Amino acid sequence: MKRLFLILILLFLNACATGTWHKTSGNNSNIENDKGYCSSLARSRFPGYICENPLMCRPDEFNKVLDQIIQKKATFQNCMYRRGYNYREN
Repeated sequence: MKRLFLILILLFLNACATGTWHKTSGNNSNIENDKGYCSSLARSRFPGYICENPLMCRPDEFNKVLDQIIQKKATFQNCMYRRGYNYREN
């Protein structure tokens, strides 16, 4: 249980990391449209699993929730990379 809690904390802290998307050409005029498109694409493919009991997920449901979060983030990043953006940590 302690390991699970630690993994959860690390996952949420990772989500707090700041960085920026930028094009190598320097033309970032469509970045907000591209972010919106990639975000909606990721959300449509991985809408997010909602546990049977919203106050507490069962262990098998918890894995589904984490998988959905990870897959959504990966889909968003892949979409942004395909549109020519790179991610830079601040």
